[in-house]
Amino acid sequence: MTTGGSYYYWEGNNPVNVDRDGTQTCFVTGENISCNTTAYWTSEFDSWISERGYQMIQNAYSTGELENNKEWEIIFAEWYAKDESVSGRQKDWSEWDNAGLYTDDNF
Repeated sequence: MTTGGSYYYWEGNNPVNVDRDGTQTCFVTGENISCNTTAYWTSEFDSWISERGYQMIQNAYSTGELENNKEWEIIFAEWYAKDESVSGRQKDWSEWDNAGLYTDDNF
């Protein structure tokens, strides 16, 4: 998963960075997130999630309690889908490159 001062959302078939400025409120914990700390974006709720909120969602997944909170379940599914999509793209590009199909003339 991509982390840092910004995250991405999907526009068409491409990830687009979302830059944070100022202090945001964590969707999960309600805590303030300053712009110089790591946060995670959820497009489903158009919100930022702090590292602590991220860890709470990951823990809920690990313990099988994710299904008890539908919002967290939706967020986890969104992040999982994004990570799988990026992984698939990297694999596709690698296969194209290895086959000699990736050239500037193809794009």
